[in-house]
Amino acid sequence: MQADRVPENSLVTACKCRSIRAWQALSDDGGRVAIKLLWDTNLRMLCATDLFSKYATDPSPIQQMLLVQHGAVDESCPSKDLRRLLKTPPKSPGMERAVAHTAVKSAALGLKSSVISLNSCKDIFSENVTRPGIRTGLPRLQDRIERTEQLVYCRTLLLQHSSPTPTPNLDKAELEWLEEMDKDLEEQERLRWIATRMVEEFVQDAVKDSIKIAEIVALGPVLEKEPYRKAFSSIFGEFDNARLLDVSLLQGLVQLVQSNSAGYLEADDLVKILSILRVRLQETHGQSSEYSYHLTLAVARILDVMAEHEVKDLDRVVEHEPLSGILSGLKGSSDPYMMYQACYAFQALQYVPDDETVLQTVLRKSSGVVDGLVKISAVFKLDLGAVLEGLQCLQEGLEGVKEAFSSAFEVASTVYEGVNSLMESGRGILDNLKDEYGSGKRRPWYAAIRAAHALVQSGQLKDLNSLIYKAPCRHDPLFQWGICQLLAEIASDAVWDTNVRLKAVVLLGELYKNDLEWGQDGSVKTWMLSIIGQLGASSDQAVRDSARNLFKDVSQDEVAASSFPYPLRSRLPLPTSSPTLARVLVIPDVEYDLYRLKLQQLEEYRKGVYIPPQAKPSLKSGDDTLFPLMEEAQEFLTGHRQVMLVLGDSGSGKSTFIRELEHTLWKNYKKYGPIPLYINLPTIDNPAQDLIEKQLQYHNFSEDQIREIKLHRQLVLICDGYDESQLKVNIHTTNQFNQPGQWKVKIVISCRTQYLGQDYRSRFQPQPADRHQRIATDLFREAVVAAFSRAQIQQYVDEYVKELPAHDALKDGLSWTAEEYMDKLANIPNLMDLVSNPFLLTLALDALPSVVGSKTDLSSIRITRVQLYDSFVKQWLEVNRKRLESSPLSAEEREELYLLIEDNFSYQGILYQKDLSTAIFMEHGGRPVVKYTHLRDKNTWKAAFFSPSGQAKLLRESSTVMRSGAYFQFLHRSLLEYFYSRTIYDPMDYDTDAEGSEERAQMYDLNTSLAQRSIIDERSIVQFLAERVRQDPSLEQQLRSVVDQSKTDATAAVAAANAISILVRAGVTFHDADLRGIRVPEADLSNGQFDSAQFQGAIMTGVNLARTWLRQADMTGAQMEGVQFGELLYLELDEVVSVCAFSPDTRMVAVGLLFGSFNIYETTNWSRVHKLIGHTQIIQDCAFSPNSQKFASASWDHTVRVWDTASGGEVFMVLEGHTGGVLSVSFSPCGKHIASSGMDGTIRLWDSQTGDVLSILKAQTRPVENVRYSADGRRLISSSKDRTIRFWDSTTGELDAVWEASLGGDLEKYHPRHSQDGRWIACCYEDGRVQLWDTMGSGGPGPLLRGHTGPVTGIAFSPNGQWIASAGNDKTVRLWDASTGILISTLTGHTLAVSDVAFSPDGLQLVSGGNDKKVRLWEVNASLSSIETQERQMGHAQKLAYSLDGQAILSLSGSIIQQWDRMTGSLGPVSFEFPDVLSIDTKEFPPNGNQITDHLRKISSRRIGSLFVNYFSKAPKKVEIVSYSPCCRWVAFSDRGHTVSLQDLYDTKQRHILLEARKGRKDEDNTIGGIAFSRDGQQLVVGSWDGTVWLFDPQSRTLLTTKTLIQERVLVVTYSPSGRQLALGTDSSLYLWDLQSNEPRIKLDGHSGLVGCIAYSPCGQWLASGSEDETVRLWHRQTGEEESWLCVSVIRGFFGSVEDVVWHPVVPMELATACKDGSIRVWRVSSGGNGDGNTVAKLLWGSNPSFLCAAGLVFKDATGLSLPCRKLLVQRGAVGDALAEGEEPNVAQSP
Repeated sequence: MQADRVPENSLVTACKCRSIRAWQALSDDGGRVAIKLLWDTNLRMLCATDLFSKYATDPSPIQQMLLVQHGAVDESCPSKDLRRLLKTPPKSPGMERAVAHTAVKSAALGLKSSVISLNSCKDIFSENVTRPGIRTGLPRLQDRIERTEQLVYCRTLLLQHSSPTPTPNLDKAELEWLEEMDKDLEEQERLRWIATRMVEEFVQDAVKDSIKIAEIVALGPVLEKEPYRKAFSSIFGEFDNARLLDVSLLQGLVQLVQSNSAGYLEADDLVKILSILRVRLQETHGQSSEYSYHLTLAVARILDVMAEHEVKDLDRVVEHEPLSGILSGLKGSSDPYMMYQACYAFQALQYVPDDETVLQTVLRKSSGVVDGLVKISAVFKLDLGAVLEGLQCLQEGLEGVKEAFSSAFEVASTVYEGVNSLMESGRGILDNLKDEYGSGKRRPWYAAIRAAHALVQSGQLKDLNSLIYKAPCRHDPLFQWGICQLLAEIASDAVWDTNVRLKAVVLLGELYKNDLEWGQDGSVKTWMLSIIGQLGASSDQAVRDSARNLFKDVSQDEVAASSFPYPLRSRLPLPTSSPTLARVLVIPDVEYDLYRLKLQQLEEYRKGVYIPPQAKPSLKSGDDTLFPLMEEAQEFLTGHRQVMLVLGDSGSGKSTFIRELEHTLWKNYKKYGPIPLYINLPTIDNPAQDLIEKQLQYHNFSEDQIREIKLHRQLVLICDGYDESQLKVNIHTTNQFNQPGQWKVKIVISCRTQYLGQDYRSRFQPQPADRHQRIATDLFREAVVAAFSRAQIQQYVDEYVKELPAHDALKDGLSWTAEEYMDKLANIPNLMDLVSNPFLLTLALDALPSVVGSKTDLSSIRITRVQLYDSFVKQWLEVNRKRLESSPLSAEEREELYLLIEDNFSYQGILYQKDLSTAIFMEHGGRPVVKYTHLRDKNTWKAAFFSPSGQAKLLRESSTVMRSGAYFQFLHRSLLEYFYSRTIYDPMDYDTDAEGSEERAQMYDLNTSLAQRSIIDERSIVQFLAERVRQDPSLEQQLRSVVDQSKTDATAAVAAANAISILVRAGVTFHDADLRGIRVPEADLSNGQFDSAQFQGAIMTGVNLARTWLRQADMTGAQMEGVQFGELLYLELDEVVSVCAFSPDTRMVAVGLLFGSFNIYETTNWSRVHKLIGHTQIIQDCAFSPNSQKFASASWDHTVRVWDTASGGEVFMVLEGHTGGVLSVSFSPCGKHIASSGMDGTIRLWDSQTGDVLSILKAQTRPVENVRYSADGRRLISSSKDRTIRFWDSTTGELDAVWEASLGGDLEKYHPRHSQDGRWIACCYEDGRVQLWDTMGSGGPGPLLRGHTGPVTGIAFSPNGQWIASAGNDKTVRLWDASTGILISTLTGHTLAVSDVAFSPDGLQLVSGGNDKKVRLWEVNASLSSIETQERQMGHAQKLAYSLDGQAILSLSGSIIQQWDRMTGSLGPVSFEFPDVLSIDTKEFPPNGNQITDHLRKISSRRIGSLFVNYFSKAPKKVEIVSYSPCCRWVAFSDRGHTVSLQDLYDTKQRHILLEARKGRKDEDNTIGGIAFSRDGQQLVVGSWDGTVWLFDPQSRTLLTTKTLIQERVLVVTYSPSGRQLALGTDSSLYLWDLQSNEPRIKLDGHSGLVGCIAYSPCGQWLASGSEDETVRLWHRQTGEEESWLCVSVIRGFFGSVEDVVWHPVVPMELATACKDGSIRVWRVSSGGNGDGNTVAKLLWGSNPSFLCAAGLVFKDATGLSLPCRKLLVQRGAVGDALAEGEEPNVAQSP
């Protein structure tokens, strides 16, 4: 040996790589030290530490990387000095210890044993987590335990809770559940009893399958000792007695043993188990490798338990040595998996018997660890540092390296014995195992694996991550095998969170791909590939996908992994069902039948083309509130709400969405989860009762199963067709859903919008069982399906075209591309709007190819809804006729088919469907789904349509009727309505011969069809017929004749009501119509136009007259019981209204007038019953007592007055004490106390009976503007200008909490208001915002309501808490959805600021009062519901112009230009909308009607048909007024800088300044009011607000004259046709200026508001002026020597300022008006039209009738009208009713 060659000053090292090296320290003259290798005994690996390769030629990248990994450096690296080398030893692999031989030992101080990893630690598991365990939903007290996992979870929490050691990481739900359980010992005992009974049931069960075993094993950790011992004995006995190995029993036994608590098992139990396993292992060795593997694994796990429990009674001779021999015998196996488990078991055996556990062994080796830490418990956490330190010491100790100073050879002889890693020895794992198996040494890798298992058990995954990278034995392949198996178990075990499982896969991949020390033994790599491959078959999709992607990545350059023949998990999975629990609790099995139902529903689902719909939160919401409907539904299902109403028009896609939702829920259904149950409501007989039972019985569930689901399961009811089932009730209430002991459900229910009335929400909102309880509105959600956007239409078309090959196309082989379809949809007028309805889009796509045909001029094609249905049905029947002709029919069927074809198959098919629709409405109550079974129904009306033979069969199979089992219905509800409409009117489009058509036309008598039943509520039928009216003028005449017939024939009343409703819906006007004596009960005349119509003696009971035009109509003697006007009257007073309030009993409304008095009105007739006078200063607040007997008012006079409303409004008492004005007053909910607040900064509490002061609260330094009691009366909520909201205990007066107002700005008065459920507080702000505060949930700010444009002055919650009403200085009352903060409706009518608003106690009405001295009443549901308007409604028009030929009228409404037929009011083809990016403020039509100018920031030009549109602005400031020259070349305009310019449109650079703002004048005086060209274009007039008028010559751009003509503001100017006279409009007058004179000589008075528009008639003899006073006045030039003008007619009926008035250029005495109420109206003026010489203006047509117009209406002697209705008509301008007019003082003004 070389010992004699070790010189002085040398160092000898012994390394794990079996080398002994001698080193010598050398120094040069400069003092630099270097270390030189003297010799090496066993150089087996490349060493390149500090190797310089600067001049090496062409090394490959792999070679370079290899050198660097082994320590090489480039030329830039400095040499390492001795000190550094001593501090950091050379990177010789596996260096463990350096032993000094001579004096150099002192120089090597600090050099110690270490393992240098070539890889940094990858923090895949970046944090420790909660220890794994079963988690489910927690049951409520006394609820049934649904699954075994739930019982385990509950028992685990209770055991942890009872432990003296605090339970960590419990969430809120767990803590609340434990708190409840602490109060209910009986419930705790019940859970313990269930667990015990399950064990007893299991023991008695003769058949113990894997699921039952898994149940009991899962219970093991939470069982008490006695039931645990029973379960253990039962499973152990079953295993011992089994002749064949039962793997489930084996795994269950091992798992049950592993979960035992201290003291539950004796050492003898474990010895017995080990003995039996040893015998079984010996018997199976050499027979079944699978059995041997499972047994070896079981032996290892049992030995682990024995080692942890310090079992000392294992007899070495009887058990230890035989087992060692068996395990040693496995070394000949070629199965590496078996070899690893055998080696692991062998290592575990080395710790049995012993007096300490393996973890104690590790921890004992570390410093500062107490010996008492003997077991990993539920709360014990391993100290990773201690574990690593202990493993390091164990590694060193097991290496057997001794401190020997005699010679290096003695050191070398004791370095190694036993198993070495492949990295250090170069040998394979199998060789190591076979050679070193029986050495009997304890290996550090086993201890490290046990520590890793302990870390996993306690959730210390971050520490596990570190252990994997820092363990001293990490090079050992056996350690690597164990870690890989542990990661595989984590990744495959569902008890872990998916994110944890994915990280386990990622860590496997990281070790495989990027760890150079990992898997250098090829068997480890193969093992890892096997694991990853098996994880690729995981049931968890995320884990499966991750593993598959990883496998593809790592196996590209690898040999395919060998199949791993054994399961990755070594324990039983969680039970998939709970049969033992079910027997204990007598639970019938429903999961199998639910699985069957799931498969059935998934199979029946036919998706077709589905585009995810968008929806909005309510009918009144705008398109800016849209949201994805499916996402909203999913959120609803996971939230607390119970009912979601899906509304939409017919064909909007509701049913399609409903089925898609059901399909999605079934796809995602998990056992024991919520059960999706689709119910087609029309198929259920009386859905109001036993709805779910009936549907489950249909699906063949037994009574026991139904009871089980009812009591213990959650359902998601997906109900379709509420409207089609003709329901009028709340099925949630009638079925007692979510009541104690009843069905637990969430409902998604669909309904057509047209079916609902105003108060529709009451049919769907969950109602309390106790009618005295409040409705919980937050349990209800509404979603309105929105029309398809253009993008959705495009998406639908794309999908439709893709489906065409599989689609039963109706186009006779015609096939278009998606681009061709979109081209037709976009260019056929109005078609794109029509097909925003999905069902109509489907019909259009089917019908378009045949409709368009060879036509190229798409603009000439007109397609309506009914035409789409006609075309669709015609093609459907034609295609099905051809199909039947080519089908294999019987001889009888063939004969019947020939007969049908001979008589015209199309005719017979339509006749069949018309008759069926009639039968459904007449015989089946309109319910669209018909059930037919031949044996039961062959003698009923149904047989004629659904018989299985004959012509009925052929016609049914070729019709649009579909069948599902025994149920029949049309493809879509709208088809049923379409065919019924054809029974009333049929276009006879059968392509039949002329002879038969007349005969067949007589088969249906119009009057008889109309008289069958009322169709007024069937709005879709009415709409179909209305479209027929527009297509066929003869139908209009026929319907009119039916109405006339009712005058003399009482039996024609139903037909007449239907007929006039159809005509009104079609837009037919009844101006001057003779309707005397007609009988039209219940008719829908809403939006109808009846100008000057004669209704004398008409029977109009129950007629809907909402938004009807009744100007100058005569209803004398009409019968009008139950007539609906859709509006309420208003109260007009003589003082500003300060406050208003409803009494709790709804009988009274109190109105506080600003200067001290109150009016009390009776709500039945809105007459005043009390006038309360007493306050001497301004009224600030008021409140009724809860019993409505008392009324309190607060005033600036420092007092609160309490009035007795029950005894005539006398003062009950005066509460004095405030030292400043009283700002707020409130009754407590019990009525015994009154709270008031005031300017003195105090809150005073009073006794409401005695007036005694109970307490005075003072905490706010500024005035307390509001104080309110909470809904339960326990708290007072106050607000102040100091921006705080304070909460007080109403009993003690203590301050509970203070909230800072988060928005900044002052809080306005009437703040805060509390919702009646106590959850929300609403705060008003002066900047127009309303902030909601959540008192129950977050305890902070909730939704922020934005909409008001000025201070918010009043706020109110609806009694059910669903709506919020706010009042503001912007003259509006706004309604909001309280749960979402979305603006639902804006109520306009007040003309000045609104001061207060209040809900009626039933929530159906609102009252508001304001500075305009009016109290307005509003129907809440009318404001919330959708108002059907005519197609032409597009907002209010600002400008009008006739076309040159006078046949059309052009209007500008906002940014939209439209063309109207001047005779009918129908919209023409020209329709254009300006781009959204352009801001349009000022508009003017040119004189010739062919150009429109809009003054914007840019110029562009576009042609639309014959319409030229010029956008332009070169003005530096915003343009305000514009005027065209007659030649259309010049435009004059003014801007906000008061500069008047002249622009040449032919040359946009030619802009001339005519007038600039005059210096030294007020800005108001410089404001330009009007600009106009003369008719010949020779003059231009400009008028300003200071009364000055300028005249310019536009040709020369010179000023002709300037004069200050009047002392009023000039607001509008216009020239007479001759150009010799100017008309000037001012604040309320017109001035006519003859340009030859110096000043205006004629002043026309009459208007009471600003004159905004003036127009001369073409003849110059008439003048029309429109004003803010909501009138148009007609002035006529009088004959005589001196010119004079006379107002000969006043046109009323406008509901806003008149924006524009224009005369027809050709037809004399015709003019058109545009009003701010949104209307465009055309009038005919006649002189002496009534035979009295008076001038009369009669309406030709009008658009957008948004309000009831009753100006000049006569209803004298009309019967059945209530007094409020009479007063309403009088307020709207009606005359001739003495009762209403006599009562008016109480309505119109205060005495």
